[in-house]
Amino acid sequence: MRLVRGAVLVVLAAACAGRDEGPGAAPSLPPPERLVRPGATPVDTVVADLDGDRADEVTISSVSGEVDDLGIATPFVEVFDVRDGRWTRVFDATGSAPPGAGAPAAMLSAGAEFVGQSVDSLAAVDFAGDGRPELVVGILTFGATAGPLELWIVSMGDDGTLATVLYRVTERGGLIGIETDRLRVEYGVYRKHDPGCCPSRFAVETIGWNSAAGRVEVLDRRVTRAP
Repeated sequence: MRLVRGAVLVVLAAACAGRDEGPGAAPSLPPPERLVRPGATPVDTVVADLDGDRADEVTISSVSGEVDDLGIATPFVEVFDVRDGRWTRVFDATGSAPPGAGAPAAMLSAGAEFVGQSVDSLAAVDFAGDGRPELVVGILTFGATAGPLELWIVSMGDDGTLATVLYRVTERGGLIGIETDRLRVEYGVYRKHDPGCCPSRFAVETIGWNSAAGRVEVLDRRVTRAP
């Protein structure tokens, strides 16, 4: 499967940007470039109430202004919330990843066999329909050929901490699509002697809310032979 960047692009309008700042009111949402680290350029912005407190959090993916020896910019994912009356970074994907669901310890950390990573998708999806969406992040790793595509579904607790509720990783590349309150994930399934370009099978997973179990999970997985 070919390496795909930008399979999903969801930018939610910053409705809070024009709110009145009376006594005790939360500060207005500044432009993304004023929130991200110095020298970084914002790419995607998601504005959503992740913790259900009726105040929006802001998630921004960005890239460094400088590139490495191979011409690759460093990707970032940061979550911002209003703390003590000002916008504060409450999560940085270059540090420890949100724990849970068997996810690795780091979200943005390419292995030695790969040259870099990119944020392939960023969105807020309300899987349970409770007005408290989860954050969906797709991280693509690449090298001489397409590397794994990681899917992170992250929730924010009442105390503002993040936890991974579902983690999936493909062998090479893939596509993440949003269908209202569900995800559709497509990727190649490689058998032992399949070349990197050409998997012999393709899988399609439907990810959504299991109301009986009270969690986000893979609801359906179908594998077909490559044409």
